Amino acid sequence: MSELHWTDRAEQLPEPYTGLNLDTETQEWLNERYKKMQYEPGEAIGIVAAQSIAEPATQLTMETYHQAGGAQVSLTAGLPRLIEIVDARREPKTPAMNVYLKEEYNSREEATKLARKLREVKFTDLVTKDTIDIMQLEVEYELNSALLEDYDIDMEDVKSRVKDSVKKSKLSIDDNSIILESSEEDYTLRDLKDLKNKVEDARIKGIKGIEQVVINENDGEWELQTAGTALRKTLKIEEVDENRTISNHLFEVKRVLGVEALRNRIIVETNQTLGAQGISIDNRHIMLLADMMTKTGGLKGTTRYGIVGDKHSILARSVFEETKKHLREGTLGGEEDELEGVVENIITGQPVPIGTGTVDLKPSFEKE
Repeated sequence: MSELHWTDRAEQLPEPYTGLNLDTETQEWLNERYKKMQYEPGEAIGIVAAQSIAEPATQLTMETYHQAGGAQVSLTAGLPRLIEIVDARREPKTPAMNVYLKEEYNSREEATKLARKLREVKFTDLVTKDTIDIMQLEVEYELNSALLEDYDIDMEDVKSRVKDSVKKSKLSIDDNSIILESSEEDYTLRDLKDLKNKVEDARIKGIKGIEQVVINENDGEWELQTAGTALRKTLKIEEVDENRTISNHLFEVKRVLGVEALRNRIIVETNQTLGAQGISIDNRHIMLLADMMTKTGGLKGTTRYGIVGDKHSILARSVFEETKKHLREGTLGGEEDELEGVVENIITGQPVPIGTGTVDLKPSFEKE
């Protein structure tokens, strides 16, 4: 064990920023920051990170939603959103995407066109009036001509999409009206209502799952925010800037962009959630959390089935939740606990292997 004190060792550390073309004051500031970022071997960085994140999190509001930008897309915020991230919830309450345009398409007109491509338009969105003819067992729909023009949809498109979604039906077009009846010989009013429900849920245009698109301008740049997410399909659209467009759905980011993008997204989403309420946490604590959640190549939350469930120590697993279950299964399975971690040594009343507890000092006495 070195006899140098920590401050002595810090003075011997290399100064990585001296080779850069910076003024003296900036170099000294960077080097000082670099030295302060060092930590001792055996320092309890996990405990420090957990406390640094959890303590400010108690100050978060319980408000579930907030309005994104100047528009009406509502996103989960505050403590509920932080819990979603840390626990790695499979489905977020308010999935959303931030969609950016390539430089050559950066205009209001192109943003509007892209919004029309993205937003899912269902048949029921176009209907202004529907009438069921009990005698003829058919349904007549009157469509909104203004919406058809706005979404650039013609009646033949509608007929084709409806026909694809409901095979056993007959459709006829009369101006802005569509008449629907079953193609089966024996069918009842109940069958017609079931057919009506299927038709109204048919997707006419857009990407499935994107319920709303809001266009915003930020410093001369047009961007779109969606309620609903379909990242893979969105990135394939020509006008979309694939380098910046992102989703807040962590599992979707993992599927489409990979684990490194997922790790970065955890850091960004956590910082944004905390920063929205004026809370600032050293980024290294959040980076450590993101590393723990993604170190296996997948995404695991801080739950009994995630990070905690992966611990090798049976005692460490049993402390968190389901104590009887872990002790029972460990006993029946003949598990051994090496008592290498912090929790299991606290339980057994032994020195904790952090700080000075990581070093074994054995005096060497000469024989008399």
